[in-house]
Amino acid sequence: MKGLRVLIVMSLFLFTVPTVHALSAVASIKTMLGDVKIQRFQRFIPGRRGLVLNDEDVVMTGQKAKATIIFRDGSEIRLFQNSNFTIEKSEEIQGKGKGFLKRFRLFSNKFKLSTGSFWAKFTKGRQQTRISTPTATCGIKGTVVAFSHRDDKLNVSLSIGEVELENEDEKITLSSGKMIQGITKRGTFKEKVKALPYRLTIIPDSPKIEIPTVGNENQIFFTLQLIDVKTMKNFERSGDVYISMPLDKIVFPERIRLNKRGYSRLAAIVKPFQKADYGLGQVEVLAMIEGQRFMNVGAGQTMLTYDIPKKSPRTIQIDATTGEVK
Repeated sequence: MKGLRVLIVMSLFLFTVPTVHALSAVASIKTMLGDVKIQRFQRFIPGRRGLVLNDEDVVMTGQKAKATIIFRDGSEIRLFQNSNFTIEKSEEIQGKGKGFLKRFRLFSNKFKLSTGSFWAKFTKGRQQTRISTPTATCGIKGTVVAFSHRDDKLNVSLSIGEVELENEDEKITLSSGKMIQGITKRGTFKEKVKALPYRLTIIPDSPKIEIPTVGNENQIFFTLQLIDVKTMKNFERSGDVYISMPLDKIVFPERIRLNKRGYSRLAAIVKPFQKADYGLGQVEVLAMIEGQRFMNVGAGQTMLTYDIPKKSPRTIQIDATTGEVK
């Protein structure tokens, strides 16, 4: 009887223990503005800088809100207002790299945009990403791209790379400098592809930067300009600009805005580098105009270079009296 009572108690315990979900940390919030919430199972968590995100998390932005998400492979998503974005699954792919790519960790990402808009930079050669929407699915190949889904229609704007788009009736590959508006769940959409009419340029005063010594700072100056791609002339339009770059030792102003002429001058602060910051001696800077209404503007790109310090030669000291090596 005693053994039976123990068995019954253990059975009751097993049936009353609450379900525990295994969490997989896959990303984090880099920056945010306004009302941002995370739905994690049945809970709602206020967004904040540095918050770790997991598989199955839903990121929701309110009116005039924005959020930047950084993933483990270095990919970056900038969500705009009134968006609902789900990280369905992000996992490391074992043994898929070839040649040089074997030195990198490769990731498979599955995301869902239920509604809203975002701009994204997906790291070339380090990820395989698919994005689903209520009307079409998208396959990403090392891409700088913007998506907008409203009123059962999908718009895609591609600055760099390739995107495969597929609805129930058709599949196409969108190439760099192209955009497509009004993709629906059924029907053809090839005839809707057109060239991006405008582009944001970002030009440094000098592409080579000097790394300051410890305790000091330097500045880099940039010119931002919105241009008509056909005429290469200035296009007059104002808007907020977002700068993306992987180095946190180069700091841009928190708010950057083009004036009514589509023009801006700005300075970035260069802080002393650590050993891990030097990389290959160059860093890419991307600039884009924020928001769904700027889907017809391509992102700007520039490359900054800098000298990598030479390794200090090893020295050997020998005591002249004792011959001891130090």
